Amino acid sequence: MISGKLHAWSARRIEEDDAADLAALEREIFPDPWTQDGIKETLRQEHTALLGIWKDSAVIGYVILYYVLDEGEIARIAVEPSCRRQGAAGYLLLQLEELCMDKGIRRLMLEVRRSNSAAISFYKKHGFIEDGVRKGYYADPCEDALLMSKRL
Repeated sequence: MISGKLHAWSARRIEEDDAADLAALEREIFPDPWTQDGIKETLRQEHTALLGIWKDSAVIGYVILYYVLDEGEIARIAVEPSCRRQGAAGYLLLQLEELCMDKGIRRLMLEVRRSNSAAISFYKKHGFIEDGVRKGYYADPCEDALLMSKRL
């Protein structure tokens, strides 16, 4: 994995020792955060990939991918609020795509809240297209999910 050129970023696979830091970011970012134990369990699964992005020695973002054969689903992608809109998520996505190519994954998929226009715009900017809608997918509040995918 290469380091970010304009920022002091580096990306690498998440390890079990990083689970507490990811759980803390989850609590900060999501209304339905994954627990530290949930993250550790995900790390132990065979067809998963977790990548993190660090600034200095602090994890500032991560992506969780589940994959089968040549398809992968992004379960989570997140960047610490103070580091957003600086290219970190795009850098993380590029690192994920590089990992996918190495694993023979040729299609990425994801769901996003229909109201999350910033995320939808980000995904479209990075080559994702809209595939459909999953009605009532999200709870608290109840909301449809927009299905998106990208061929690699």
